[in-house]
Amino acid sequence: MAEDYKPRFSFEISEEQMLRANNLLSTYGLRKAIFGKILDDVLDVIETNAGMAIGLLMSEKIVMKGIMATLESSLIPKKVKKGVSNGRSK
Repeated sequence: MAEDYKPRFSFEISEEQMLRANNLLSTYGLRKAIFGKILDDVLDVIETNAGMAIGLLMSEKIVMKGIMATLESSLIPKKVKKGVSNGRSK
């Protein structure tokens, strides 16, 4: 192989997906960074437990929106009651 060879991973997407990706991921290198990370994560899970991982992905039971909602609810601090700071009354 030539020294400048860079492998590619390609598959067909819809026109809507292409337009959204071009609009949302227009920063140079962002698309490669994001999809490279997603590919690594998915391959790691499939390598560990292929049947369950593929089944969950294809059933759409696990989706990024659900993961984000769970993270947001657990990471965003709950509103503190007025007059209470760190569990102590002012």
